[in-house]
Amino acid sequence: MMSPAPIEPATPVVVTSSSTPNDSPASLSTIATALSAPPPPPPSIPAASAASAESSGLTSYDAMTVSFSVPYIVLFEPAQNVFASSNAYNLWNDPQHQQQQQSLSAAPTQLRSFDNLASIQNTISMINREENVVASVTIDKRSRKMATIALSGTSAAVLTERARVLRSYYEIGIDHVGIDTFQLLNKEGNIQKLVAEQLEAIANFTSTSIFITNTLDPSLRPQNPTALDMEEIWKPYHILTYGDLDSIAFAKTRLALLIDDLNGFFIDRIAVPFSTHPLLAGREQANFQKITQDTNTKLYTPTLFPCVHASMDDSHPRREYDDIFIVGQEASVDRARDMIDDLMRKTPVYSKDFVISIAKIDHILLHSIDKLEDLSRKNAAFIQFPYLGAAKPVVRVQCASNIFVENTIRAVAKLTTEIYSAGYWIHEGRTDDEGYLIQPKSLPPTRSIRDALERISATSTADISFLKGIFEVLGEAEPAKSAISQIRGLPFWPNEEHQVRFRLELSVDQREFIAGKKNGKINRIMSTALAWIKFVPFTEYNFFVDLVVPNYSGALYGMQLLEEELPAEISFYVPETYHRSIIGPSGQQIQQLMRKYNVFVKFSNAYEQPSIAQGDDPTLSESSRIDNVVVRCPAKNKDSLEPAKEEIFELLSFLINGGSTGSRGHHSSGKLRR
Repeated sequence: MMSPAPIEPATPVVVTSSSTPNDSPASLSTIATALSAPPPPPPSIPAASAASAESSGLTSYDAMTVSFSVPYIVLFEPAQNVFASSNAYNLWNDPQHQQQQQSLSAAPTQLRSFDNLASIQNTISMINREENVVASVTIDKRSRKMATIALSGTSAAVLTERARVLRSYYEIGIDHVGIDTFQLLNKEGNIQKLVAEQLEAIANFTSTSIFITNTLDPSLRPQNPTALDMEEIWKPYHILTYGDLDSIAFAKTRLALLIDDLNGFFIDRIAVPFSTHPLLAGREQANFQKITQDTNTKLYTPTLFPCVHASMDDSHPRREYDDIFIVGQEASVDRARDMIDDLMRKTPVYSKDFVISIAKIDHILLHSIDKLEDLSRKNAAFIQFPYLGAAKPVVRVQCASNIFVENTIRAVAKLTTEIYSAGYWIHEGRTDDEGYLIQPKSLPPTRSIRDALERISATSTADISFLKGIFEVLGEAEPAKSAISQIRGLPFWPNEEHQVRFRLELSVDQREFIAGKKNGKINRIMSTALAWIKFVPFTEYNFFVDLVVPNYSGALYGMQLLEEELPAEISFYVPETYHRSIIGPSGQQIQQLMRKYNVFVKFSNAYEQPSIAQGDDPTLSESSRIDNVVVRCPAKNKDSLEPAKEEIFELLSFLINGGSTGSRGHHSSGKLRR
């Protein structure tokens, strides 16, 4: 018996805003506005502030509520200090933290600490004093790793204040530089006056707290330390820098230069436009590594993503991010400078803008900066994101090759595919004359909605908004699904019906894969789960897959079936010389492998990859070459990826050892290092 065909669901009335970023290209901002702009503010009572409206019992029809989480970090001062800068505790918002000793009879130890919420708490206080929006911030009591912000008011005011809160967010951390005894102490065993003065100057200039300790906390040691890391770890003293991430990166360079100066090295600087630093450095820093090895010098470059977050101290002097510092013997420094100048003349510059939804930009800047840094180094790419809370959808990529620009954009766009969005729509189970779902006539008080969203956001870590009977959720796969599940359990609508939508973002080159031959995969999911699935164009790189089901259990089942068909893939490098031999006559050999493992294999040729990918640059390691083979299969079959890759490498190893594909049965079992 045939399953009933799914019916395209009715949709609640949600009108998108027509405003666009003033400094964005028209074609880009049009796309971004249509797909990521927030709904317009509903009619409100002009004379009522958010606080008075809430206390008067107005329903959520008159207010928008949002709740979102940010990473929460708290740091404590070193247990044993031999030096602390005079400004060490100026920016610490929790100066006296009680900590009990193991023995109950022992007196409590006073340890100073600070966290990354001081600026957000100040912003929340100002918002509440202005009385346009009710705001709060709470810390997750279980893990103490996330802080949840909740805002209620008219939609225009809430969205404005949400951006304001995000613009006040920063991360904090600790960095350390090792220093030898003879560099730090004088003959009497005291800290040298000149060193102390320099440390004070660096602390003030970088707005950081600087300490010196003779015991390095194990948590500050790298997981996979290099030889240079081990040299730092075993130094007798350590200069610790506390502050926001931009500031401590800025301070670490100054501290390293101080130690180089104490060692008698010559120090010079060269001004290079910041946007060209990754291009000059090369993939995996190969160019800069070659310069330092050939000249026996050291190069210090700034952080890759400065100023995307706020700073603990906005009053610090303007920081110069164009400078590259060169340290070594004077003649060697001059030679290194000439090599950098030569790189600047020879390195071409290509750039391109593309669109990411505003909400996903904020999510990436909060949770995936490390992934962006890896992509920047891997592709020698300058990736310019708007600052957190900027509400701008345009990202720029700049590389030394158009191919690297495209590769980097696709890699960044792929990060957005890890972020789900979902909607949970409350309705009465019937539609109006125009076919739109009729929303419930009464809604719970704003305070109840805000408390619920704050709790759900804290436990799931997803971003949630509520307006006129519609919940919108944004987060990674499991947090988004967890949030929808908790919304389903709210006690506010015992007799109302609901509709659930999940929206996934995928790469355009995966469209045919997910659809299947003649849309077979999608049709099967729709008929099995009684769901409605639609592909929605977005940009030239990504598109949306919308799955809409009239009930939660059906949505969960439909998502399970859809996720099983999502593409799972691995990529790796194989010298192009061997591609044809691995593919085999008329593609028979690779087709046999694909059938064996139920995977799809794609080889890229020289026309699709820059020459550097062919191994022409001896400074590049195996791991830094551009991947030119992709093995892809449905997620439900992802365990076949590694075996398929291993068999391709066995073929490659056999060919390298002088075999031919016709005598594969007798090939060697050796494998190529990768």
